[in-house]
Amino acid sequence: MPSASPTPSPFIYWGQSAQNIFVKIALKDVTEQPDVDLSNDHISFEGRGVGAHGDCVYKFSIKPYRHISPEKSRLRVTGSEVLLDIPKRDTTARDESWPRLTKDVAKHAWIRPDFDKMDISDDEEEMQREKKRLEKEYIDKLTSEMAETQDKAIEDIKKNYLFSYSLFHLIAYSFILVKVMIGIFTTEDYNAFEDVGTVLIIAQLFSFLEVVHPILGLVKSSFVSPLIQTCGRNFILLVVIWNEPRIHGSSFVSYLVLFWSLADVIRHPFYMLTSMGLSLNFLTWLRYTMWIPLYPLGTGCEWMVVWLSIPLYESSGKFSLELPNTYNFSISITTYMYMHLLIIPVGLTKMMLHMAALRRKKLGSCSRTRSTTTKDKKHN
Repeated sequence: MPSASPTPSPFIYWGQSAQNIFVKIALKDVTEQPDVDLSNDHISFEGRGVGAHGDCVYKFSIKPYRHISPEKSRLRVTGSEVLLDIPKRDTTARDESWPRLTKDVAKHAWIRPDFDKMDISDDEEEMQREKKRLEKEYIDKLTSEMAETQDKAIEDIKKNYLFSYSLFHLIAYSFILVKVMIGIFTTEDYNAFEDVGTVLIIAQLFSFLEVVHPILGLVKSSFVSPLIQTCGRNFILLVVIWNEPRIHGSSFVSYLVLFWSLADVIRHPFYMLTSMGLSLNFLTWLRYTMWIPLYPLGTGCEWMVVWLSIPLYESSGKFSLELPNTYNFSISITTYMYMHLLIIPVGLTKMMLHMAALRRKKLGSCSRTRSTTTKDKKHN
């Protein structure tokens, strides 16, 4: 059976004059007369009130530095404190400045000097040092509490921002996914870009923030992978598709938008929970498994969109500058498109290897956790 908690001591503040010792006991709402026992060499107190440990019984017992006169002492109880006015005894204690309240030299954290009641200047230097020490202790504690409060506020802002960012993308890509699925299965010659292109462009422009988040330390990951994915997607969307209306109606564009939105509808709820320090095993499994079919399918559609766009850009001459011209050099967007056809599989390989490593790390730890839990259950 556990032992009962010891009765706490209240904070007391003491001061002195040439003739008296003043003890202020920091207890509020003391409704009953406290039990105070004074003798020549003993001061004890027990009473109920509201102090540092809440509303409970507090007590202390000390031996004063010098003898006191208990018969001439006075007790006063107010709504916020209990006051003791104790005369020094007519011995060497009289007219003498006490260096401390107690006979023993050990310092008690709950006994503190009351500098407003220190009228004797013999030990003024010592009292000033003690006062500065307590002031520094208070300032350090206040600074620490303020820093902790500030850190918590910053952490809350970061969590709320990341949650809102992922929530925005979840809503946007859920809208896109539903529209595109309905369009593909119900409309012949469905044009996904005309149907959801504006929402898709807005969502993809905001996705550049995923490169900024690791740089600012908002998430603990590298910016390289989101940079590759974001730049690849936005080149396909904002350069290749957006500027060539003849490719808008391609079925490869519709399926590309379908695979993109499906991947983001899976990963952004995972990020929302992660930002709040939560997780769901099924959602974690989806996040680190569904990329296996979706990334190759999406990348294959990207490759076909670029391949089908090359002759369209060759015929239109858009984003190209041929010789002769004033600047005496030539630029061809189709040359880069051919290069991009080689870059796409390289980028896919890098992303697949990166996600495979993450999958082993995340799902491997989950499997070990489940295995350990199962063993514990069997053992119990």
